[in-house]
Amino acid sequence: MQKGLRNKIRYSAGGLVLYSILLPIKLLPLDLLLWGGRCIGRLAYYVDRRHRQIGLENIRRALGKEKTPREQKRIIKENYCHIAQGGFEMLRALEYAKRYAHLLTIEGKENLDRALAEGKGAIGIMGHIGNITLLLRKIANEGYLASVIVKDPKDKRIARLMQELCDRSNIGTVPPRPKSLVAKRALASLKRGEILIIPIDQNAGKKGVFVDFFGRPASTPAGPVVFAQRTGAPLIPMYIIREGRKRHRLIIEPEVPLINTGDKEKDLITNTQRLTKVIERWIRKYPSQWWWMHNRWKSKPPQK
Repeated sequence: MQKGLRNKIRYSAGGLVLYSILLPIKLLPLDLLLWGGRCIGRLAYYVDRRHRQIGLENIRRALGKEKTPREQKRIIKENYCHIAQGGFEMLRALEYAKRYAHLLTIEGKENLDRALAEGKGAIGIMGHIGNITLLLRKIANEGYLASVIVKDPKDKRIARLMQELCDRSNIGTVPPRPKSLVAKRALASLKRGEILIIPIDQNAGKKGVFVDFFGRPASTPAGPVVFAQRTGAPLIPMYIIREGRKRHRLIIEPEVPLINTGDKEKDLITNTQRLTKVIERWIRKYPSQWWWMHNRWKSKPPQK
């Protein structure tokens, strides 16, 4: 069977499974649901050999000098549980607007308010750490207008579900392609004084900027720096972490000042590197909550 057909069947099957369990997930108490998520995560760790190996290898290369093999294994085990729980929380994300709003707290709100007061919007720098859906939910709960640059899942049914969650949370979505449309929508969002949230910790392929990430060159989206250079919008790092069984804390850090030497190409690399080091710092602090199973270093820098 061809790879493309296999992938299509797998993503379609995933969508069917998702919809078949959606109703009971909405009916279960949250505590029971999250307990079930941990159980499913532990089971997935043993069954999903391919992604387990990718995750362990990434952890070894990134944290091998800091973590023992036993600690590395514990990180990836907990990572599976975190991801499974996050999937269930995503399906209940709308309930975090009122019913479970008390489970989401925020730290550093003044940093975002100060940035927005400049009247140029703000560029939220985000990584795939914690539960991104609940990060967006908390931003909406606080009354901010925001858009996020996000790649749709390959399965259309899951993509529709995620779009519905964003729509009902009053969060705009900007597809990563085509490039001209991304720039148009992103700049319009900033012009309206909104928060433009951009994840920068996944492989950006040939169009990315290669910077150091855990000691290895990684292709990284340059969009945040490009938009900041064009608009003057401040760069505001933000991330969310799981605390205990079911609580989450959104942390908004102070602005990362844009370095401007007049050499745009050099500045692009320098500023992207600085933002990447922020993401790296978060991951070192909360290693079990990052998406280790993504092939972050897949793209290689061109040979000189």
